[in-house]
Amino acid sequence: MLDTFKDMIKSFFQSRILPVAVVFILLFAILVNRLFSLQIADTDTYASQAAKRTEKTKSIKATRGKIYDCNGKLLAYNKLSYNIVFAENDTTADLTSEEKNTMIYKLLKLMERENTDLTVEFYIRYNKKNELEFTLKGNSLLRFKAEVFSTTVEEMTQKQRDMSAQNIYDFLRYDTGSTSPKFAIDKKYDDDTALQIMAIRYAMFINRYKKYQPITLATDVSDKMVAAVKENSEELSGIDIEEDTTRVYNKSKYFAHLLGYTGTVSTERLESLKEEDPNTTYTTEDQIGISGLESTYENYLRGKKGSEKITINETTSRIEKTENQTEPEAGNDLYLTIDANLQEECYKLLEEHIAGILLANINNSDSAGSKGSSASKIKVPIYDVYSALIENNIIDSSRFTDQNASALEKSTYRKYKKKSKVLKNKLRSILAVDSKTTKKQLSDSMADFVDYFYKLLKNEKIILVDKVDSSDETFKKYSSKKISLSRFLQYAITKNWVDLSVLNVGENYYSTEELYKKLIKYGLNLLEKDTTYPKMVYSFLIHQKELSGRDCCLLLFDQGDIKYNATEYQKVKAGITSPYAFITRKIKKLEITPGQLGLEPCSGSIVITDVKTGDVKAMVSYPSYDNNKMANQVDSEYFYNYLTQASSSPLLNRPIQQELAPGSTFKIVSSVAGLEEKVISTGTTIYDHVKFEQIHPSPSCWKKSGHGNLHVATAIEASCNYFFYTVGYKLGTGHNGSVNDKKGLSRLKKYADMFGLTDKSGVELQEASPRFSTTDIVRSAIGQATHAYTPSQLSRYVTTVANNGTCYNLTLVDKVKDVSGKVILDNKAKVRNKVKIHSSTWNAIHHGMYLVANGPNSSIKSMFTNLKQTVAGKTGTAQLNTYHANHAYFMSYAPYKNPKISVTCVIPNGYASSNAVQTARDVYKYYFSKNKKKVSGSVKMPEISTNHMD
Repeated sequence: MLDTFKDMIKSFFQSRILPVAVVFILLFAILVNRLFSLQIADTDTYASQAAKRTEKTKSIKATRGKIYDCNGKLLAYNKLSYNIVFAENDTTADLTSEEKNTMIYKLLKLMERENTDLTVEFYIRYNKKNELEFTLKGNSLLRFKAEVFSTTVEEMTQKQRDMSAQNIYDFLRYDTGSTSPKFAIDKKYDDDTALQIMAIRYAMFINRYKKYQPITLATDVSDKMVAAVKENSEELSGIDIEEDTTRVYNKSKYFAHLLGYTGTVSTERLESLKEEDPNTTYTTEDQIGISGLESTYENYLRGKKGSEKITINETTSRIEKTENQTEPEAGNDLYLTIDANLQEECYKLLEEHIAGILLANINNSDSAGSKGSSASKIKVPIYDVYSALIENNIIDSSRFTDQNASALEKSTYRKYKKKSKVLKNKLRSILAVDSKTTKKQLSDSMADFVDYFYKLLKNEKIILVDKVDSSDETFKKYSSKKISLSRFLQYAITKNWVDLSVLNVGENYYSTEELYKKLIKYGLNLLEKDTTYPKMVYSFLIHQKELSGRDCCLLLFDQGDIKYNATEYQKVKAGITSPYAFITRKIKKLEITPGQLGLEPCSGSIVITDVKTGDVKAMVSYPSYDNNKMANQVDSEYFYNYLTQASSSPLLNRPIQQELAPGSTFKIVSSVAGLEEKVISTGTTIYDHVKFEQIHPSPSCWKKSGHGNLHVATAIEASCNYFFYTVGYKLGTGHNGSVNDKKGLSRLKKYADMFGLTDKSGVELQEASPRFSTTDIVRSAIGQATHAYTPSQLSRYVTTVANNGTCYNLTLVDKVKDVSGKVILDNKAKVRNKVKIHSSTWNAIHHGMYLVANGPNSSIKSMFTNLKQTVAGKTGTAQLNTYHANHAYFMSYAPYKNPKISVTCVIPNGYASSNAVQTARDVYKYYFSKNKKKVSGSVKMPEISTNHMD
């Protein structure tokens, strides 16, 4: 038996099964050992690790609702897009700082190749002087600095608080101390590239506790960019493509002010949202309505986020498991009262008419005509047009120093450098310590430079405006041009009106004269960094004829602002085509628009309502902007180089934000007040003596020969100032026969309130509040004094007149539908009040407004001769001062006997009311034509001239 057992053992060891058996035995032993460790020896350790896994709810974005016009025309929608994102993974966790920088650099090169912009939020940038600056101010800037140093605002040192953009940049790029984020961006990268790498590294840094959330690096990238990222995925660790939606606006410039735009929720905005609602679901990755109806109806449009439960390893901050997904709900769709076709046509008509007014008043000289003595005869010198090309960045002077700049651009820059040196030397002389040169002794151009120098000191808060005592005698002398700026600034230093900390004087003692010299040196250095000063120098060169009009025209070609035409170019260059003829032709073709030039006139408003419902059918603000370049992610070049620098203020929503004196349009209110307060009757006649001598100083009627005898309807037709001075005087006359302004204004305001002129018009946008006049009842009765109303407020006023007394809170919104098409908000304009006045009063003012457009003595009657519908309205011309052209107004309704719509047109600095009338006439021509035949298509020159203050 023993031998048999030995044979078995021998046989086993000789068998080929032996290696397999050994392997299984070893594996079994390892398994037993592992089970022992897990269940007995290391139970506490693994239980602790398991406890560090937490569950969170991750949101899933909802699709934003669409916006339609009243006919179902799509105005705003969402387009499928792709974003480049970065998400931490096991591979990225092992990368060194330099390896991360190398990976980011490779991504940036791909983005540069495919013309893709980095959209990650960062708060340091290079300005036009190639100097680093912050994009934040105040508390927001302090919070940014606190994040950089991984501390709180309260715990920051004074040194950290005072750090400049360059200091923070250097810290993030190079510092390797214990508190440093340790970006270690090598010097081999140029400054622009380093800043981009820094932006991404900073985003990773502040996301270090939320690694499960990807960081968006670029939005709405091209298909080629998507392919490039995927093709290079092995070298781009953590970089991926994520589907998203981008907000798109159709025909954006016609609707930009109405719709507004969306944008990413900023850190500052998120904080305010959390203050309003601690449970807010917004994050900095979300889009939110920033302005317009996108903002007003945010809660309807935004939709409801979905969610999914994720398990996160707290040690690595990475997702380990995803489950229980809830689908997001799309936002609701917004339907407006606006007619998109009407809105577009009105915008084009307004632009064409403004261009016509501008062309009619451009003269081929450097003289502004009677500027300063007569507002109605002011002209626009062609040299102002040449200057406007540079001042409004149609010609971008910052490109003159580019490597690929044209020979003309380079020579123009040389002229600037030479002239700037001369002008600064003159400024040094004017601002010398012992200078007694006042602004009265300077040429207009040098006075402008001196004024701007002082303005710059105030803007930079070096002159502490809040400390300057306006009652101080020395200040008064400077303001009245009796003493030099040099003397005033030295005095300001002694009065502690100057922030000396910017001069780096430390604790050392300096005399007033020494401090003043340092201040002047500092101010002159500020001019070098400023963006406005160079434009002033170029304007000086133009008006001194050292930079010719021909050069300005050729620069338009060089920079691609005008489509290149070899024949046209050569004719301008050879002098065959004059610069004046070239520029005016480009304006006539609208290749250069009034909105781009920013000269007067350059802007306007049209508001159209359905008088029976209070619905707004069109609300046009000119000039406009492209809200596609503001939505999702702001196009910084477009924003900073155009929108914020354009003198025409394209961001201003004029129908609801531009307050102007209403001029003679207010005379309808005065008519109602006079009739209802019984200071006049419909049969009362007043003789126009031209000069109203019951008050002093005595105002006069606009018609120097007078209008003769008038009753209320013919006074409205003639827009007779004398008649309405009398009405205002009677409203304020006391028992002793003297005028009582307070009494008169109180009575007048009662009726202004009836027509909605004491509060906002009701439209669902941020509107300025109206200002009823607070002084001078006599002048207030003709719409002057301190009255100020927006075009939308005038529109509600005329709508109330047209429908015989129903004063609506105007509305832009018809309804809201959910994703299934169900109406969840059926909106109607609310009735604010009903105007209760005598029928005889209604008849008188309607007849008067009929006579304005159709009466035998109407100055605008010829404009309506061929119009199929009868229009009633009221003109208005309001004077700002003698240095600016008058404002032009026309508020109206049609058809006269059964009104359907009202049209209100306001053209600031439009010279004469007839220009607003002509624009409104063309709107009616379009509205009442068969099949809405377009009237726009060419610049409209003024047909008649009524330069009186009607």
